[in-house]
Amino acid sequence: MKRIPQLVTVSALFLSAGSALAQTPAAVQQPAPAAPAPVATQPAQPAPGDVSQINGQLVQVGDHNRFQYSYPRWNASTNPIGWVLGSYGVSLAYAPASQLALRGDVNYYNYDGADGFELGLGAPIYFRKVYSGFFLEPGFTYKRLSTDVDGSKESATVVGPQVSLGWHWYWDSGLNVQLSLGLGRNWNNGKDDAFADYNKVFGTGALRFGYAF
Repeated sequence: MKRIPQLVTVSALFLSAGSALAQTPAAVQQPAPAAPAPVATQPAQPAPGDVSQINGQLVQVGDHNRFQYSYPRWNASTNPIGWVLGSYGVSLAYAPASQLALRGDVNYYNYDGADGFELGLGAPIYFRKVYSGFFLEPGFTYKRLSTDVDGSKESATVVGPQVSLGWHWYWDSGLNVQLSLGLGRNWNNGKDDAFADYNKVFGTGALRFGYAF
């Protein structure tokens, strides 16, 4: 009779252990963590002050002046190509108004056996504003030319009005380029064949590289 409690006690221990094992969940293998998604690389952005704009609107570098009423008063120019070919000249213009300039130029010629000088005055009228865009330029010229013909010196004087049409490119830096073509009238036309190109009506043109300030 004394063994029954011992058997009961041993049975209770086995039952308790089995219950504990039944209640312990089996170990579950956890999945490997997913690799982080690649972060898109943002393109390098220029500094705010390094973008050409007006009120957030992009503007080509050098073209802010096209949207401004202000303009430089003076423009000094010359033709460096002419200096290579034997035509040495300088021009200076002053703008008393936004669409009108007064221009004077001095030129000296020395090429192909001919030499001389020229004085010119002009008043270019700009359809946009001075030193920018299309213009019409009435003017007046005086030239004194001479050349050697068969060992003798021939000379001629060209004096009279002229008119030109042209286009002026201008950038914010002040640098500008002017190109024009036109016609002139020689009031002092003669019969000298050496200067037949200047008898009555003659063609004229100008290419100038300048700086406005």
